[in-house]
Amino acid sequence: MVKKIYTVLIFLLTFALSFSSNIKNVRFNSFPTQVVFDLDETKPIYISEYDETSRTLFVEVGGVTDHYDKKVTNKLPKYVESIQEYKYDGSHGFFLKLQKNIFHKVSIRKNPNRLVIDLSKSRNIKQYTVVIDPGHGGKDSGAIGIKNVKEKDIVLNIGKYLRDELKEDFNVVMTRDRDEFISLTNRSRIANKKGADIFVSIHANSSNQSSHNGMEIFYFSKKSSPYAASVARYENSFGEKYGENTSSIVQIAGEIAYNKNQEKSIPFASNLTKNLSKTMGMRNRGIHGANFAVLRGVNCPGILIEVGFIKSPKDYSIINSRSHQKKMAKNIAEHIRNYFY
Repeated sequence: MVKKIYTVLIFLLTFALSFSSNIKNVRFNSFPTQVVFDLDETKPIYISEYDETSRTLFVEVGGVTDHYDKKVTNKLPKYVESIQEYKYDGSHGFFLKLQKNIFHKVSIRKNPNRLVIDLSKSRNIKQYTVVIDPGHGGKDSGAIGIKNVKEKDIVLNIGKYLRDELKEDFNVVMTRDRDEFISLTNRSRIANKKGADIFVSIHANSSNQSSHNGMEIFYFSKKSSPYAASVARYENSFGEKYGENTSSIVQIAGEIAYNKNQEKSIPFASNLTKNLSKTMGMRNRGIHGANFAVLRGVNCPGILIEVGFIKSPKDYSIINSRSHQKKMAKNIAEHIRNYFY
């Protein structure tokens, strides 16, 4: 059957693979279950074919760089019985024998370029991964607001409601789903390990002036206004407070990916803050670029939402209300769906 599949594809390969990408690396994700081929910056083109009788999925991409680790096929992911690889003239093929009753979806993802094989026991394979990051947690309470309400509790509630709104359509990963301390470094690592397609960090702002109110959204930028820089310093200071050197969190994405991530993050943040502030009846404080440590470390488009000022009587009555938290989460979820679909 492998020979049959290969024969059918030879004609297509002659035309397609001369324009395809090189494989830089092959890796496996456990949640969601994926086989991921990291590709170079050229136009990603691939060919795939599946034979139900033998349960064999054939995937062929361009060449292989010197950095490709062939030992990866000795570490099989869940749902895969075996992997065979063949190097052709100018291209590289993989034969994956899947377990019984396993469904697959092959797709190209960008920023960075990669070919992803999603594997699941369900026909409804979710294509995109959303990482939700409720700020602070555990020993780190974040800002303390009116009636001693803690930032960590408000943002965790919103994060859980957002997860519930998205889980039917997306692979949703939370950096924390309970009251526990997660370092800024580990939040970034979770997102990158899970192959995040978008990263949403949720926070509440704080000011000694109770007249300050409204919501605002930040994206990662190496340059920022004095105000945005002060907010980033404030949030980064919590990492420093608990023994983390936030300046050591390196920018993962290369310069091209950094620019592309900004191109995607900025319009998403702009549309969201306009609509969300109107829906919630809150002041729109706009969007800002700033050097947030948690955004610096993720290798995908990302935003940090300051949902309101925790010491503002006006904002407190909204962001501390369960019904308003659900309403806020629903609106954010709608924008995430529009972002992908």
